Amino acid sequence: MTDIGVKNIMGVYYLSKESEKVEGVAWYKNAYNSCKAIARKYKCYKITLREVVGVCSALSPNNKWHKNIIDTEHMVLAYKAGIPLEEVKVSTYHPNKQKAKDMLDYGKIPKQVIRDILFGKSGYKTRAFFDCIYDHKTNKDTVCVDGHALHIYMGEKHALSSSKSNMTPKQYLTISQAYIDACDEINKREGTSYLPYQIQAITWVAWRRMHGIT
Repeated sequence: MTDIGVKNIMGVYYLSKESEKVEGVAWYKNAYNSCKAIARKYKCYKITLREVVGVCSALSPNNKWHKNIIDTEHMVLAYKAGIPLEEVKVSTYHPNKQKAKDMLDYGKIPKQVIRDILFGKSGYKTRAFFDCIYDHKTNKDTVCVDGHALHIYMGEKHALSSSKSNMTPKQYLTISQAYIDACDEINKREGTSYLPYQIQAITWVAWRRMHGIT
């Protein structure tokens, strides 16, 4: 199963455009810079970049990126304005707002505490999303596997709400390893030096274009 998944990932990579490779390589760095801009904008509130990335990650499940970053800024503003959590509108699952609030409540929260809050019972994706953004300069083996990344691995598109878009923890780790293996193979063939999270982002960008996903 893993071998087929690796081939599927590589297949999408080889169908990606050069512009998509460029976008994918820079995706998490750009996400980091977007979070950094929010932290700078509201530095008067003493909100750290780490907290902003944590909030962004908490609000990321089944959320389009442009809405995700807007939700992040709204959450920070609402928190500092004392707006009740139930009145804060987000484009993701509402229970995730509590995770975001828990981070903001902590104040100067250590990275590991953020990772623990994000992980919860089965938060592999949100924790990996945090690591890929916050540690994009040093991350060498963490891959964020969302529904699209799963479908790339499977070689077939499904609705994100479909049961086929669900993963067990074991499946998540298997798919994450498949991206690592695909990255290694691509680098050997192409003489490139991609990191696994960059291959995930490149294929994610290409897959969305291939299937008309906005």
